Amino acid sequence: MSMEVVDDGAIRRVTLDRADKRNAMTVAMFDVVTAAVEDAVADDSVRVVAIRGRGDHFCSGAEIGTGGSNHDEQPAKPRTGHLQRSLRASPHRMIRTLFEAEIPIVTGVQGYAAGIGAALALAGDHVVATRSARFWVPFVSRGFTPDSGTTFLLPRLIGVARAKEMILRGKRVDGVVAADWGLVSQLVDDDALDDAVEEVVQEFAHAPTVAVGLAKQLLFRGQTGDLNDALEREALTEELAVRSDDFKEGMRAFAGRRDPDYQGR
Repeated sequence: MSMEVVDDGAIRRVTLDRADKRNAMTVAMFDVVTAAVEDAVADDSVRVVAIRGRGDHFCSGAEIGTGGSNHDEQPAKPRTGHLQRSLRASPHRMIRTLFEAEIPIVTGVQGYAAGIGAALALAGDHVVATRSARFWVPFVSRGFTPDSGTTFLLPRLIGVARAKEMILRGKRVDGVVAADWGLVSQLVDDDALDDAVEEVVQEFAHAPTVAVGLAKQLLFRGQTGDLNDALEREALTEELAVRSDDFKEGMRAFAGRRDPDYQGR
């Protein structure tokens, strides 16, 4: 088994389960993550998705194939555009799904998060990293160009200069530096990762899910539009949010000076 997807009440727990391969991801694993998040969005009972890697590492990147098992014959050259089509169909679809999902995604990172593993980790809405975590995007240093949204994500998180250090020079960034740069949401000791992730997951599991999801979309789309676009989207999403049951509960709780009991509706 290379993936584990388990529903735990309002929480969908997605675990990369190839510890012996540092959780290197196959095409099938990309598709499982995508389906798990898409199904969670469509399932009103799920209010948060937690993504983890089993063992000592979060994810070392995509598994690189050998190009065939017959050493006496050269593998057939794929049709022009094969890589572009493959990226769009599987890993890029996964990253897009994480960004567009109107449900919070929490990632917990230990050990290496490299290549698409770094993109998967950093696409989370709340990223918890250990001090010994290692974020690495080695595309250019291996002779090819970045993918998986890293050129979109890194400059927005840490600025262009630091993104160039990671992308053009292949700089490996540990958890301490990642927290200092603003690459991650939260830094914890290595033995505190499970508890820290669970605390955030439980918070989102009891949050006003509609408002969280809509606010997430405002933040995401606000990175590419202008002020007028942002104001229009804010007006529309607020109209939707105030029609939710959680909004009414929030107002009742405020008036009654008590903690709200959000049901995610």
